[in-house]
Amino acid sequence: MTDTHQQRDDQPISLEDALARQGNDDRIIDVEEPCQQWVLFRLAGQRFALPGKAVNEILSGDQPVYFVPGLPASTEGVIHLRGNIESVVTLHALLDLPPAEQTGMLLIVSAAGIRSAVRIDYLDDVCDIPISALKPAPDTLSSQLMPYVAALWQPEVTPQERKCVKEETNGGSVERTAIVLLDPDALFNAYQQGLG
Repeated sequence: MTDTHQQRDDQPISLEDALARQGNDDRIIDVEEPCQQWVLFRLAGQRFALPGKAVNEILSGDQPVYFVPGLPASTEGVIHLRGNIESVVTLHALLDLPPAEQTGMLLIVSAAGIRSAVRIDYLDDVCDIPISALKPAPDTLSSQLMPYVAALWQPEVTPQERKCVKEETNGGSVERTAIVLLDPDALFNAYQQGLG
């Protein structure tokens, strides 16, 4: 026992009939876009990010740091973390930024065969960024920063965010700056070579 609808599906139909059957289907179809997780933070007021796969842990910046004589200027010292000694690296000199004034936070980062804490001024967010949104670094980027840049990301501003930004600046227009996505292997290789 087959119904009329089933019989019609077995027989060839024209494109117009198929479209008429489907009707006005204006559904939005979500397509999974490949994304990467990034840890967004600030150094000297500038926005940066490290790939989430390289960041093992995020710690408060008030960890006691012990000075060790003879270490390069980019090494603040060492911390004791659950039975392990981890170096604390500052990226300010390497990225040609003014030194940090705050305690900030520490990111435990693994890259280039080493693991170290990286001092940041402020943690903004941890988010997934679509790979298609990542842009190559422009030639106008500073030559000091260029070797450590994996990509740039310009976050989209939703109408709600635009309203909030304007309210925060008393109605003035604000342009969102691009976030510099750093290559942790390049950073740690430069650190191992004594740069910065």
